[in-house]
Amino acid sequence: MSELGMRVGENIRIYRRANRMTLSELAEKINKSKATVGKYEQGAIALDLDTLYEIAAALRVSPFQLMVSLLPEKREKGEPRLMGERRYMYLYDGRASRIVRSLLVSGQDEGDDAVTLFYDIPSFTEPQRCRALYYGRRQKHDFVTNYLLENQSNGVEHAFLCVMRSLDRPSESTGLLSGISSRMLLPASAKCIVSASILPENEELTESLLLTKEDLRLTRRCNMFIVEQTNWLG
Repeated sequence: MSELGMRVGENIRIYRRANRMTLSELAEKINKSKATVGKYEQGAIALDLDTLYEIAAALRVSPFQLMVSLLPEKREKGEPRLMGERRYMYLYDGRASRIVRSLLVSGQDEGDDAVTLFYDIPSFTEPQRCRALYYGRRQKHDFVTNYLLENQSNGVEHAFLCVMRSLDRPSESTGLLSGISSRMLLPASAKCIVSASILPENEELTESLLLTKEDLRLTRRCNMFIVEQTNWLG
């Protein structure tokens, strides 16, 4: 089985579990046996193009997203990168006093991009254990990238992520994630950092995720929740 075939099978399993869907439920949606779907996930049999599109539709992702690397890559030097991109998002939950890590996965599509947000995951190797799963679209502009997302377990809750591009450190950007708080059931916004690579979860990162005096000053002066670009590496 090819490396791409193994990757697609792994991704099918991750998206299925993140959707709280059993093998039998996915098999029923695509009119295949449970054993066949299991072999797809194991990479034991190849997927034809029609079946790939049927599985993508059942999981509500684009076919391209099934080919994107969801887990941290272990590539040999010179090995080509699979289409799409992965971004690591961090925010600080003051209620639980902890960093919340999430994974954004985008697959190339016509015009803008399809995107999945695995929100609040125990580790980047276990995105299927996310606390909430979002699907939506990504729109990239010169200095800002917008993500419009819908919670897959609660259609009432939508999220909007606005990320500003840093001119001096393009691989790390500050943004605002806005939606409905699952605990308070009220509209809420949180400062976040979106990075092209996994960041060390230390005191320095925590400090960069906290609202600064300047953030609060701008918020009070403008009567709007505003955060400035964070240069978290100093």
